[in-house]
Amino acid sequence: MYSLPYFKKILNLNWRKSKIMWIYEKNNNLVFQIRWKYNNTDCINCWLKTSKRKDKKLHKQKTLVKHMPFWWDKVIELELHKRHFKCENCKTDFYEKFDFMSNFGQYTNDFEKYIQWNWSFVSWNKLAELYQASNGLIHSILDRIDENLINEKGIEIMEKLDEIYLWVDEHSFSGHDMVLIITELKTGQLLAVLDWITKTKLDYWIWHVVPLKCHKKIIWYSTDMNKGYANSLGEICWNPIQSVDKMHLFIEANRVVDQVRDISRYTLQMNFIKVEDMAKLGKKCNEKITVEDLKKLNNSQNNTKIEAMKKYKEKADQRLNIAQINKNDFYNSKGEKIDYCEITPEYFIEKWYRKLFFYREKNLSWQQRLRLNQIFKEFDYLWFLQESWTLKEDFMDALDELNMTEIDRIRDDCLKSEHYRIKQFWRTIKRWYAWIKGFCEHSTDEFKFTNALTEGINNLCKVAKRVSHWFSSKVMYIKKLTARFCLKKLEI
Repeated sequence: MYSLPYFKKILNLNWRKSKIMWIYEKNNNLVFQIRWKYNNTDCINCWLKTSKRKDKKLHKQKTLVKHMPFWWDKVIELELHKRHFKCENCKTDFYEKFDFMSNFGQYTNDFEKYIQWNWSFVSWNKLAELYQASNGLIHSILDRIDENLINEKGIEIMEKLDEIYLWVDEHSFSGHDMVLIITELKTGQLLAVLDWITKTKLDYWIWHVVPLKCHKKIIWYSTDMNKGYANSLGEICWNPIQSVDKMHLFIEANRVVDQVRDISRYTLQMNFIKVEDMAKLGKKCNEKITVEDLKKLNNSQNNTKIEAMKKYKEKADQRLNIAQINKNDFYNSKGEKIDYCEITPEYFIEKWYRKLFFYREKNLSWQQRLRLNQIFKEFDYLWFLQESWTLKEDFMDALDELNMTEIDRIRDDCLKSEHYRIKQFWRTIKRWYAWIKGFCEHSTDEFKFTNALTEGINNLCKVAKRVSHWFSSKVMYIKKLTARFCLKKLEI
C-alpha cells in the first residue's frame, strides 16, 4: 500500500547513516528493522572512531522502541540492531548509540515530541491509549516539559517588537486558586503565565524576568480594573497610555441596575416604606401595600423630586419608543398571531424579569419594550430603577461612541442621585476616570483597546484544562499551557 520512500519520509531519520533492513507487523503495529550503514562508530568514552567489533555475530543486541503513531490504531516501532564494539584506544566495551534515541532508551526523540505536542488536545490517559504506552511512561515524558519556556518565548517576542501593549488578566485554576495571564495586545501572543495573582508575583516578573531594555518599549498597558497590577505596570512606563476594559465597565453598570432592581423587589415583597412616607399612607402603612398605593405615593412626591426624575422618565420613553408599537402585530416563532398580556403584580414579584434589564436597548424586542415600560410605570418605587437603567444605557452608548463629554454628564448625574448604589457607580467612574479617558482618546473605530484577545487566550487555557479532566497540580497545568502555546507542530 505504501512504498519505501514514503516510509523514509515520515520516519524522519538520518538516512545517510542508517538504513531499513526489514518491515513487518507485530501486535497490529508496524516494526522497522534499523541499523547503521558504516562499520565504525564513535567511542562513548574518548569519542574516537573505532571499528573493532567484540561480537562474533553481525547483530548481537536488538532493542524495540516506540517512534510515532500511524493512523489511529497502529504505532510505528523501531527494532534497533546494536553492535558491540571495543575501543582500540581506551579499551572500553560499549554498544553503539543512535542519535535519534532518547537518553532513557524506551522511545525516540520524535516519540517524546509527539507526546508533548498532542497533550495540547487530549488527556494523558488518552495519549497512553493512543500510543499504547503506560500512564507512568506518558507522565514521565510530560513532566520533563520546562514551564519556563513560556517566559523565554515571551521575552523573545518583546525583544522583536518596537512597541509593546501589555494586558494583564487572570482566570481560575481551581476555585479561588488563580493564574495570571500576561499578553501582548496587538500581536495577540502569550508573554507569561504566573502561578499566582499577587502584586509581588507581577513585580518579580517585571523586574527580574523582563529585560530593562524592554521596559521603554511598553507604551500602553491595562488591567481588569485592578489597581495593584496598574501600579506595578505604571512604575516601568514613562507617560504611558492607560486604558480600562469596556466589558468590565458594562458589567459594573449592569450590576448597579441589578442591585437597584433587587432593592425595589425587597420593597414590594416586604411592604417596606420609608419613615417619611408613612404619614402619606396613614393606616395603610401597617397593612398590605398595593401597587395603586405606590402609584399614589409617587405622585405625591414634592416638585423637586418630580423635576429631578422627569428627565429620566422622558429618556426612558424616548428609548423604548412605545408610541410606535402596535400590540395587534405580535407573532410567535411559528408565525401565529398572539395577544399581548400585561404583567400582574403577583407575577411580577415572582418572576421579576431580571435578564430583561441586562439587554441593550437596541437589542430589545417590541414585547420586551412593553414589559419594561409597564415595569417603569407601575412597579418602580420612587423611579430609581428607571433612573439606573437610563444611566446604564447612556453610559454604554457613550463608551461605544468614545464620547467623554457624555461620560462627564453621566458622572455628575450619578453624584446627584438619591440612591446610594448609583452614587457608588459615580465613585467607580471617578476612580477609573483617567483610564476611561485613555480608552476614549486613543481608541478608533477600527481599533479599540479591549481585552478580547486576552479573554480568547484565557478561554483556550480553560479548554485545555477541561480536555485534561482538570488538574490536581498547578505545575502540571502550566506545563500543559507550555505544550499548548510553545511547542511547535512537528514538520513531517
